[in-house]
Amino acid sequence: MNKYVRWYDKDPDLSHLMTFIENLSDDIREEIAQDLIQIILSEIKTNKDSEISLLSENKITEYRRWYDKNISLHSAVEIIKNLDDDKRKEIISLLMESIVQILAEYNNGSNEK
Repeated sequence: MNKYVRWYDKDPDLSHLMTFIENLSDDIREEIAQDLIQIILSEIKTNKDSEISLLSENKITEYRRWYDKNISLHSAVEIIKNLDDDKRKEIISLLMESIVQILAEYNNGSNEK
């Protein structure tokens, strides 16, 4: 039986993170996607011009993957996909911190209603 392996399933941490994000609400996913793009642009030493041109080349033509339905999330995932392993690990760690903050803020907001 030949099971298809997604590119992010090759890294257990990234695989768990993607599964976790996939199961969140659209609102929280959008916030995480925007944070992720900000983290990538501000924290990672990378050629921003090449990242942006890669994104424009990777336009969504079919919405087959769960993250393609959100353009911000799609863009963030495409950038992560093109990073080397060290930069990807750095991003995952920063994103985990961001997700904890976003969920804490979201839960505090929900409790106040």
